[in-house]
Parts: sequence; structure tokens; C-alpha cells
Amino acid sequence: MIPGNSDTRDGVLFCLPFTAAFIIFLVFPIIFGFFISFFRWDILSSRQWIGLGNYIRMFSDKTFYTSLWHTLFFVLVSTPLLLIIGFLMALFVTSRSVLNGTAENVFFLPYILSITVIATLWAWLFQRSYGLFNRIIVYLGGTPVNWLTSSDTAMWSIVIATLWWTAGFNMVLFSAGIKQISSDIYEAARIDGASYAQTVFKITIPLIRPTTVLCLVLQVIASFNIFGQVYVMTGGGPYGSTRVLVQYIYETGFNYFKMGYSSAMAYILFLIIMIISIIQYKLLSKEDI
Repeated sequence: MIPGNSDTRDGVLFCLPFTAAFIIFLVFPIIFGFFISFFRWDILSSRQWIGLGNYIRMFSDKTFYTSLWHTLFFVLVSTPLLLIIGFLMALFVTSRSVLNGTAENVFFLPYILSITVIATLWAWLFQRSYGLFNRIIVYLGGTPVNWLTSSDTAMWSIVIATLWWTAGFNMVLFSAGIKQISSDIYEAARIDGASYAQTVFKITIPLIRPTTVLCLVLQVIASFNIFGQVYVMTGGGPYGSTRVLVQYIYETGFNYFKMGYSSAMAYILFLIIMIISIIQYKLLSKEDI
């Protein structure tokens, strides 16, 4: 609505296309997905009401538990590394180095690429016969590593690819928070004889606490929703050792057409993410954030 104009017609008409798209493509799928989670439905036949049957079924589904564990493992490993690496990148790009501008572009560049490009690139780098990493290992006299075909290294390979792809996003958030800190604070610390490490731990880290909380929550949500890297690089293998929950939800719904069970698992994942995000925010944030 235009200030001073009591006629809301223009405002309603302006918002109507976005509101309609929001309802059709977000609100309706969320409600409908929750609705069909109480049915047995394979798309081709009529829905059959089973109440909480799909949710009860999860308690005896071994694949659900293993997929959830693989997801949790990825979250627990990748989230701290992504925060630390993103923060270190931010420290460098906000320094007085002549390379900080170039470094900022280089660090952020992978994030603008699609997940298909990133996963395909790293699948090639990790390839056993002609991948770059194994070529280097062989050149140095070592034995090629089964990066993506061994259950011991497959998930770690996905973590490495994810670090390279998304650390730049955290760098941007951390660098924005660091730039908000007054230079007078650092100048006063230097006059008092504080070293660089002391300014980082005593000034920078405490003052960017809100940014750290934001990065942590966003990163946990993104890590719980991992799918593209696994789907392209390993397909969930070897022997299901990298199958994550989103992939299992996808396979259940679109490969086996168990739409009700797939929707139920999706809402359990949503509930897990929501609870963990709320706990994180309550424990790490302050009243003034």
C-alpha cells in the first residue's frame, strides 16, 4: 500500500501473483504431503487410509535407521569443518593482504556452480584408474585408493567435495560479520600489545557470535538435506554405506512408488531438523541476538 493511500487494492493486486505461487508451489505440497503420509498409495491405485501405519513402520525399518545414521555422520563431520574453514577464509579475505580480493572470488567461485557439476568433477578426481588424486599417489610410489568404491573412504570423499563446494558461503557470512566490527577496537587492542591470535580469540570470535549461530543453523539444515553429492558420486554405495535419508526418501517415493511412506519419512526428517535447529539456537544465542 502506498503511504498515505488508504486504498489497498493496488497492494493486494501487486502481492497476488507471489501469494498464488507461494500457495501452489509451497503451502499446498506441504499440506498434501502430510495428508498422504497417513495413506498407503503407489500413485497408480487409489489411496488406502492406514493412519499412523507409515510412521510405525519406520521403527522396524533397518534401512531407515542406517540412512539416518549416515546423514547424522555427515552432519557431525562436515558441519564443524565447514564452519572452521569458512571462518579461516573470512579472516584471510578481511586481512590487509594484497591477495584478499582475489582470494575472496576464488573461495566463493565453487559455490555458484551446480551440484551436478561439482559432484561430477569430484567423482572424476576420485576415480581409481585415471583420477587426478590416484595419479599423484601412483607417481609418488603409492597404491591407488578406492575413494568412492570402499565403505571406509566413500563418505569421507563426499565430505571433502562438500567442503570445497560450500565453504565459500560460510566465508561470505563470516566476512560480513567481521567487517561490522569497528576498527577502533582492533586499534585499541594493538596499542595494549595484543597479538593477532589474541585479537582473533578475544575480539573477533566473541563479536561475531550471532553470525556463528546463523552459520551453524543454516549448515546443519543444509547437511541434513544432503542428496546431490551422494546421488551423483556414489549412488548410495558401496553396498548402501553412503545412502543418506533424503536419498532413501527419494528412492522410496519415485523408484518404488510408496508415496505415503516416503512422505512420512520426509516429515520425520523435517521434525528432526526443526528440533535440532531450535535447540542450537536456544543454547548458542543470547537475548540480544
